[in-house]
Amino acid sequence: MSDWQHPVFAIPEMEREPSCTDAQWACVMRDQQRHAEVKGAYLGLFQLLCGHLGFHRHCPLRGCRRLKRCVGRRAEDDWSFAFRPLIPPCVPLEEKLVEAMRAEIRAEVARIIAAKGAE
Repeated sequence: MSDWQHPVFAIPEMEREPSCTDAQWACVMRDQQRHAEVKGAYLGLFQLLCGHLGFHRHCPLRGCRRLKRCVGRRAEDDWSFAFRPLIPPCVPLEEKLVEAMRAEIRAEVARIIAAKGAE
């Protein structure tokens, strides 16, 4: 799966404060870019887990069913449910289910980090 790429999140439009120096603004933009990158990686991990669990088979999005993997996304700016933009649409927004899946993602990332540390 070396060609896998995580989803991309847009950097939100921001208004620069007049007192902000070029160096400060560059730092703000680097931080926003990094934040967008992390959100995309997290959504990508959620999509991989959904694919592994077979959620794509019953996904409301034809693209997921056709590709036989999760590629679904929710609106990036809708945070009405905790982590909503980071949760594919095939996952019901039920706190216990979402938290169980988040725990599995954290556990898998911890296993990967431990394995890398052992090398």
